[in-house]
Amino acid sequence: MDYIGAPHPDRDIQQSFPVRGRIRGWFFRVEELPTGYWQVRGRDRYGNTVSSVDVEPEEALLRAEADAQALCNRGAAPIG
Repeated sequence: MDYIGAPHPDRDIQQSFPVRGRIRGWFFRVEELPTGYWQVRGRDRYGNTVSSVDVEPEEALLRAEADAQALCNRGAAPIG
């Protein structure tokens, strides 16, 4: 697919979700809530989303990444 003259579709995701996760194709955003908790939202290029809230930002990110991995595993087609 040619993207000359048009922004790559991942660019919009990266601007809104600037943290690249350890799950291929997923991007995350970490925000501190007024209550002192941390919220992590993740999105892939297909529009799938995950979110997690925790007292620690690292734990919230790990949980969101685990949910993203579970979505990837669930959507994987069996081989053979």
